[in-house]
Amino acid sequence: MPGEWITGKRILFVLAGDATKASSRVRGFWVAEELRERGYVCTLFWKRGRLALIALAYEILKHDIVVFQKTYSRYHRWLMAFAKRLGKRAFIDIDDFPSRVNSPVTLANFAAMCRMADGVFAGSNNLVAYVKQYQPEVYLIPSSIKLEYYQPSKRRSDTPDRLCLGWIGNGMHYKRDLIDILSTPLAELTTRYRLRFKIVGACGVRELYETFGAIPNLEIDFIDEIEWSNPWEVCKFISDFDVGLYPLLSHGSNHYKCGFKALEYMSMAIPVVASPVGANVDIVEDGKTGYLVDAPYEWTTRLEELVVDSRSRIEMGQLARSKVEREFSIQATAAKVSGILGLEG
Repeated sequence: MPGEWITGKRILFVLAGDATKASSRVRGFWVAEELRERGYVCTLFWKRGRLALIALAYEILKHDIVVFQKTYSRYHRWLMAFAKRLGKRAFIDIDDFPSRVNSPVTLANFAAMCRMADGVFAGSNNLVAYVKQYQPEVYLIPSSIKLEYYQPSKRRSDTPDRLCLGWIGNGMHYKRDLIDILSTPLAELTTRYRLRFKIVGACGVRELYETFGAIPNLEIDFIDEIEWSNPWEVCKFISDFDVGLYPLLSHGSNHYKCGFKALEYMSMAIPVVASPVGANVDIVEDGKTGYLVDAPYEWTTRLEELVVDSRSRIEMGQLARSKVEREFSIQATAAKVSGILGLEG
């Protein structure tokens, strides 16, 4: 491969998981694919265990740049220090708050790694602001879409018999957001309209089935698991969404969310109705590519507008797709990362 032995062009991505983990897939695998197209050597490492740590140390020896993607254990802290002592350039990539449970140990490791790093790639403006207390060299790198995997289906111009309101993600992690925000608006809307509510990634969560299954006249379509590592699966399972939903409670780590669900809907030319939390406020253009809503009556009002107005659904969806193509393609992100790493030229 061109550039394989050129100093500065060997990049090691230390990932939080394999391709089934969304952040690793989007910010590791996809970015690495694009950098390889530009002639750079990229290695992806996500193994765990003591022997894996030895193997990872050996991989650090062979590379010029190490990107720690969402990995902040004490071992990763030691490995970053090891990389720096060897004269390697080291970066952190983060697309969520460092610790879901506010672990003091994890937060301390993250802060120490930020201070050691040559820079941090952060997925939202709120994360950029958070990281700056530890590291001045912070770059906004949004989670982006590999557009060839997201091919919009033809949107129907007439109102379907049961319009589909859909959500995708990890139902275990987002059950409170879904239940607390959506149960009341959906219960009200189904007194006037025939609706289908589809959750892709329900994970068999009992509370989701019980809460939404108890709403009269609401057709439930819950998909517990899909083959997340298959790049075409998401497109297949959300292609029948008429409206994409992204409810987020305004507290804790939600403020640091990077809005990837919204981007997935938008890339499929699906209008979004989302909470004005985290990166949603930077991604969704209210009244143009979807709606940003907060109170229950706002959810009900905006959803009803889209239920009855097929033209608005289509127009918003088309504008949403165009916005992703302009601002959130993986090609644009890879070019930005390449420039920050000083790989161009």
